[in-house]
Amino acid sequence: MSNKDIYLVAYYHIKPKDPKRTKEAGYINNPANFDYDESINITRGLKTRDELNARVVLNLTKQQVTKNRFNDNKDFPSLLAHYQEGYPKYINPLLAQLYPEQTDATTNVHSEEEKTGS
Repeated sequence: MSNKDIYLVAYYHIKPKDPKRTKEAGYINNPANFDYDESINITRGLKTRDELNARVVLNLTKQQVTKNRFNDNKDFPSLLAHYQEGYPKYINPLLAQLYPEQTDATTNVHSEEEKTGS
């Protein structure tokens, strides 16, 4: 049976901040000398390639972290918040479709706050 869960798959590519200095002794050992390029995919089902090469895999359907090799001390809500902040155009409509009850609850909470605040 195939997996129909929806996943957020994140890839990170490391590049030196100053490529001319990579030949200096100790340059590679200092994490402050590197930048990360981040790219994400939203996919239904998980491919072997994604499992092997991705640094972060979030199962959005089950709300769980499948893989996290970028920052080990993050849980599902904090990782999802990071991607929501960086990619709201893609993540927010998807989450509204996956969890319509939470969207309605959030809307109702804001409506009640506005009513009591006015």
